[in-house]
Amino acid sequence: MKKIVLLALIIASFFSCQRNIKNEKDNVIAEHIDFDIPKINANKVVNDKADLLGYWVGEFDVNEKAADTSYKYDDDYSKKITFSIDKIEGTKIIGHSVVGGNIEKFEGKLINYTDDFEIHVKEPNSKTSNGKFVLNIAKNDSILKGDWVPYTKSNKVLQRKLSLKKKFFVYNPKNKIMFNYFDSEKFNVIKDTFYEEDSLGNTISSEAYEDQAYFTTTDTIFHLNPSTELFNKELVENLSKGDIFILRNLIFARHGFSFRDKMLRRYFDNIDWYMPVFSDVTKELTDIEKKNIDLLLRYEENAKEYYDVFGR
Repeated sequence: MKKIVLLALIIASFFSCQRNIKNEKDNVIAEHIDFDIPKINANKVVNDKADLLGYWVGEFDVNEKAADTSYKYDDDYSKKITFSIDKIEGTKIIGHSVVGGNIEKFEGKLINYTDDFEIHVKEPNSKTSNGKFVLNIAKNDSILKGDWVPYTKSNKVLQRKLSLKKKFFVYNPKNKIMFNYFDSEKFNVIKDTFYEEDSLGNTISSEAYEDQAYFTTTDTIFHLNPSTELFNKELVENLSKGDIFILRNLIFARHGFSFRDKMLRRYFDNIDWYMPVFSDVTKELTDIEKKNIDLLLRYEENAKEYYDVFGR
């Protein structure tokens, strides 16, 4: 018992944010932007400019060499990005990027060298958080690399580097999640007392302590599928709030929804099959998914919210 309490207190001291935060009920929908769905061929190795068309997915990491060393990186240090090349007309290239729940169009030029392709595209300069991409891929290669440079330099908007692979988005209702969700910023402080007893069960000493119950999931989420199984109230009313929250958002993740919520992005970005592609997927939901979302939402508000780090 002492070891468990000690571990909880160590973790608690690591996270300085002492907040009780109610979980948001609905997904935050990004501003809807129309874009051309790219005509994608099956080639993942690039030899012709037509091979560039499609979704390129990978990490959108802070470029440490170009960053201010005084900047304290937060949880958005690394994000997953979908760089979509939608059209190539001669040397003109048109597309859009999907990252952090935001979709931005870009336009620029494609340079076809003897041994490689070079891409120079710009997002609209009406937003200070936008910037330009400079990417390169060698012919007979499958990795698109380069940088994104913001129009306005600050410690909030940093230059980033990219390493992307061509991927094909396919909705799969059986895509699985393999690890629990754990939100270090959402917890409830619990006051309790530890009693030390002798061999006869008599109390020798007592010590008051504070523990923290976190917003997390249990292993139940690995055994339920909200896209193929029609849930009932008897099942849902026994789920934790974290379980309900992730099972509901798993539906959206399978459809390529781009999450704006930082902790949801952080969770799903670490899942290989997840691709942020769309800002709104409501029209793509199946009848089973719609019914399950409605049921999960009805119980989510009143479900038990906080559990300790061990998922009890």
